[in-house]
Amino acid sequence: MNVIMKSYIFLFAGLLFASLSIHASTQAETQWRALLKDHANCVTWVSATVRVEVSAGGRSLPPQEQKLEALGTIIAEDGLTVLSLTKVDPTSSILSRLRSPGASVQVHYTEVLILMQDGTEIPARLLLKDVDLDLAYLLPISNPEEDGKSSPFSTVPGLTKKAPTPTVLDEVVSIAKLGRNLYRQSTLRRGWVNAVIQKPRPYFVIENTEPGTPVFNSRGKWLGIVVYKMEMGRPSAIVTLPVEDIMEIADQVRSRNQ
Repeated sequence: MNVIMKSYIFLFAGLLFASLSIHASTQAETQWRALLKDHANCVTWVSATVRVEVSAGGRSLPPQEQKLEALGTIIAEDGLTVLSLTKVDPTSSILSRLRSPGASVQVHYTEVLILMQDGTEIPARLLLKDVDLDLAYLLPISNPEEDGKSSPFSTVPGLTKKAPTPTVLDEVVSIAKLGRNLYRQSTLRRGWVNAVIQKPRPYFVIENTEPGTPVFNSRGKWLGIVVYKMEMGRPSAIVTLPVEDIMEIADQVRSRNQ
């Protein structure tokens, strides 16, 4: 009898745990769908036209023009946008192909555009490049609110300078957008936290993410922005930089450009 009772207890506990897990998963999915519906356009495509000048082996190569596109996350109502520098700066890619140790690459931005979902192209300027953290910050040249118009920008939800720290195996999502060939449709990417790095700098290692996009936990709280982990000026892994670092640098950008 005791054996039978124990079996029933274990079975009941197992069913209860499974029910709670399903309920929690359903709640998270509901939260994430609402996130995509209400805030999909906090992620935007950015177009950057650059003129690249390369010197190698004691001679300068003819300048070349490139047009690059990258995903960025809008973090303020005036359109301040953060993205992965590697996506709009070909320096590391060019240097990796050159054999000359004294080679240098100069990148000049001739045009930067924020590509809105309705097809509008908003001219912007690059305010800061952080090679070590793989971050670029840009801001629209004209602020619509200063012209008496409402802001056309949808900011990342839950803007804060302090975000919850995830734990290993937490389930998360990131908002992204497909390319032009698929009409820049907004998407959700579901992934898991594989590691939480504390030192020398905090990073979250999260699978199935795209540089330049925001990551959210199961409650819809913003955790950080996906970037490349840089080693000797070159991208070595995809990681998520916490909100605290993103917003701290954003404050520095504003103070320098007031």
